[in-house]
Amino acid sequence: MHAAAEPVPPPSPGADAAPRFQVHAWRPALRFLTLAAQVLVAGNLLYLVALTLQGSLEGLEPLVPRGLIVRLVLQLVALLLLPRVLVWLLRHFTSATLVVEPSRLVLQLRGVRFEIPLESITGLEPWKLPMPGPGLALRLKSGRRFQYQLEAADPAALLSALSSALPSATQAAEHPATRFGQARRDFRRRFFDKPAFKLGLFPLLPTTIMFRAHQYITFGGAFGEYDMLGLGSYLKTYAAFWHTFAIGLLLFAGFWRIAAELLAFALTWVLPSRARGIRLAAEWLCRLVYYVGAPAIMAQPFL
Repeated sequence: MHAAAEPVPPPSPGADAAPRFQVHAWRPALRFLTLAAQVLVAGNLLYLVALTLQGSLEGLEPLVPRGLIVRLVLQLVALLLLPRVLVWLLRHFTSATLVVEPSRLVLQLRGVRFEIPLESITGLEPWKLPMPGPGLALRLKSGRRFQYQLEAADPAALLSALSSALPSATQAAEHPATRFGQARRDFRRRFFDKPAFKLGLFPLLPTTIMFRAHQYITFGGAFGEYDMLGLGSYLKTYAAFWHTFAIGLLLFAGFWRIAAELLAFALTWVLPSRARGIRLAAEWLCRLVYYVGAPAIMAQPFL
């Protein structure tokens, strides 16, 4: 096994036909930093959910004051967006290519190339916790792990390519964490799972209903505020309602996503062979809670 700085040597004969995988090559410290950032995002989201729930219990009106909306947006940026940007930057920095050749693995990072003879690998150790994604460590004959741990977007395909030369690949493919990550990767997402629809367009439904009710109650008609105060005030009020519901639904969806992922992960450890069915159930739980449960909660004041 050796690492060489640029210039990168030409590929060996037959390398072009060798399976090639896009991976992330993590140093343990960087992986821990990324994991900590992901945990921080989840913790901050739960904190914001608790603050929002406390406010609703104290009787805040659906139309939240502009100053409070600005404060919530700043909290979302500081507590949720910035850690996610850090994760994105680290993932971009660790992006690599892994080529599985008949006698070796070739790992190409930024300016560095590692060639790892397959005969020097004694085992593949899947991550017990699939964060920031499903991955594995290479155990070498020396008893040590290879300095980079590999996160694969499609672990089943990578392990299948390795199975002929490394028997431990078959066992790694059956690991609950691997099955969990693979099932999540294989799940087919629909248009209503996309953030633009889910967090952008869908909040327009409760926004329009509550805004219309507000206009009738406060100004006596659907266009009462427009007639009295003008188009600018009318649109600002509508935007305030949209911000309120968009932020509320974002936190609502995030809370149930965390709950569903934890439940799916626990069930996959107990029943790894049912990973696909568990993933399907988790995704439909999130869909039903969001698209059916949230409107039902918001409709309660009208019942």
